[in-house]
Amino acid sequence: MTRTSGLVFLLLAAQIPASQTLTSTGKEFIVVFPENIAYYHPSSPENKIWITALHDDTVITISPSPAEGSPQNLTAGETKSFKMTQELGKLDFNNYLNSAPFEVFSISDKTINITSSKDVVVQAISIKKRSVQSALVIPADKLSMKYFLPPVPEIEGTTDQGVLVVNVTERGPFRLIIINPSNDTVKVAIKGGDEISGDIKSGKVAQIWVTNTLTSQFVEADKPVAVFFSHPCATQYDCTCGLLHAMLPPAKNRTMNFPVPPVLAEQASILLSDQHFRGYESFKSYSAVVQSAGTAILYQPSLLLTLIPEEEFGSCFVVPFIENKKNFLIIVVHKEHKDGIHVGKVPLNIADWQELKGTDYVSMNLSTSSPNTFVWHNSSTMAVYFVGNENNTWFGNPAPVVSVTPGKEAHSVLNS
Repeated sequence: MTRTSGLVFLLLAAQIPASQTLTSTGKEFIVVFPENIAYYHPSSPENKIWITALHDDTVITISPSPAEGSPQNLTAGETKSFKMTQELGKLDFNNYLNSAPFEVFSISDKTINITSSKDVVVQAISIKKRSVQSALVIPADKLSMKYFLPPVPEIEGTTDQGVLVVNVTERGPFRLIIINPSNDTVKVAIKGGDEISGDIKSGKVAQIWVTNTLTSQFVEADKPVAVFFSHPCATQYDCTCGLLHAMLPPAKNRTMNFPVPPVLAEQASILLSDQHFRGYESFKSYSAVVQSAGTAILYQPSLLLTLIPEEEFGSCFVVPFIENKKNFLIIVVHKEHKDGIHVGKVPLNIADWQELKGTDYVSMNLSTSSPNTFVWHNSSTMAVYFVGNENNTWFGNPAPVVSVTPGKEAHSVLNS
């Protein structure tokens, strides 16, 4: 791993045209923190929200109010973390045993609403003991009404027990977490096989069990919702377990290529889901790309990482930093476009690129030590991931995309 320090992050995004697609930025967000390890665990989780402002005089309002207070005023390029106490807690399995088929959702009101006067980027982090996970939060206006349902990975000690033990979290089922950010009740159904449906009121969140015996293929709603795939305490290494958590991307019904970063490929499998298929395949060393007409999520013990298709590469990213953890960014780029990448104001000049076999892409890993890192390309697009390591277990998420258009906008931002 190559190390950088003292990275400059001066993001005066007022200079970026309003018409530009900023895929991870918005003014309204809704956040939940899933159960981490177990609701009955004696340690309390450390739940935080990171917010990065793209403009000066950005007023942030968070409800319920964090320990730091709300509202808060942020300047351009400033990232601030907020401590939150809201957590979904246990999934009420009695709901499943004693209710009618249309009342199978376990409903909670433990959501966190974020509103901003100007565009921001939002990420979330949950830490309990050695269980660490982060997630990119999609803004409310970029959510979807359809999401493909990933297959449940095979995890020794968690999903291979035959009979689920609902009162022991590490032997319990995976969960779908569905959030309604709208002002109206939303009707949600899990379709494509076994159908499960129910209503979620405004600002509420539903949890529902998911196993591979469920033949359904996708989640569909009559209004945009946010959907997460999660397990509170999946078995990892040395008789430990920890949170697995990933925000699902909106469904896209076209075949796309998903390059797989080599540093994460060891012991990995790829969870694939589309309109007609829900399954997984092991990573192939001779081909570091998978194809799907839907969603591709990399799984390895401790990590669910939503992969970025080449059709959705960006040119400018914000990468966060977690104190007292090993922090990295991973870049995937076409081999002819390695030049032109910058970290802050500094051109990235390294020779340690890894080939993605069977593709025209290369990848590299960069250790970071700055509170936030601005990564951009002056002439092309790329994929960037934020990952971290704690006690030999991984966590991370796709880095938030600030811009998809390479060129002088990012250069002028950094030199303002």
